[in-house]
Amino acid sequence: MGSLAQSYAASPPPRRPVKPSKWKRTDDVPLTRASYLDLLHGYTPLIKESKFLSVEQCKDYEALMSRKLTPYKHNTGPLLTKYGVAQFEYQAQAADDFLKRSDEKSQYFQDASQFLNLHSDLAAQGLDAWMRVFHRIKNMFPEWDVEIATEDNGTKRYFSGIFRALNDATHIHCDYSPYDSLTEDWIINQVEAQVVFNLYLAPVSGGRTIVHDVQWEEDALKYRDPKSYGYHANLVENSQKAYVVPEPGALCFFNSRNMHEVEHVDKVPMAELGLSYRPRLTLSSFMGLIPSSKTGSKPRLIFWS
Repeated sequence: MGSLAQSYAASPPPRRPVKPSKWKRTDDVPLTRASYLDLLHGYTPLIKESKFLSVEQCKDYEALMSRKLTPYKHNTGPLLTKYGVAQFEYQAQAADDFLKRSDEKSQYFQDASQFLNLHSDLAAQGLDAWMRVFHRIKNMFPEWDVEIATEDNGTKRYFSGIFRALNDATHIHCDYSPYDSLTEDWIINQVEAQVVFNLYLAPVSGGRTIVHDVQWEEDALKYRDPKSYGYHANLVENSQKAYVVPEPGALCFFNSRNMHEVEHVDKVPMAELGLSYRPRLTLSSFMGLIPSSKTGSKPRLIFWS
């Protein structure tokens, strides 16, 4: 089984007309200030730094985290497991969710508060990957405010740096907070560009990420599956594609506003941890740019998961 085939209606939407591409390439490029700016603005699809972590460091993360994974509390797609909190869990995903909102936002901050010291605690054990990524980006942009997202004058803090595992094929989807979180007034809705990093921690067979050269725009809603967070395959059928093959220790970035999907992983027992299969473990976080026209001061790059 490859990527998840989708057909949401007896009469599926027509193929989306091909639009001019901003991509300069389809291959990955190294992480630099220039390549990160290109990624934010949609000019390059992938950034990759192989061997950001050693194989031994990846094994340390696996040994500590793989048995702690639990299912997402709300998820309208294939099984996702995690350690930490994903703001996605508190979003309206299926069409019916938009009609049943209550205190999801306050519940998010309550749940996130339990994990705010996770990465400082891990760093004390020598596992400082999240901090290394954060400071790498922060040091590339000294003229920006680079920080973990907060609200209410810093009294409500988002969580950044989730550990998660996805072993089944996903829907075609994107992650773009100005649409995904529009049911409430989240600070992350103010971002005008959004990217994600995934640091791969497990040796697996399969599990490629396919990034499509189609960014979310309002007309994409014609292709939205009302029963999930996914989109119909006709939205991306004629687009260019870029591919991320999970390699232990590789740090990869892509623009999460682009439609993307993950292929399934061959499930192999993980005897050393007593697990029926090895989770496709990653460390992940979104980053979103709020321009100075909105901040009234410096551009602000915020991190959250």
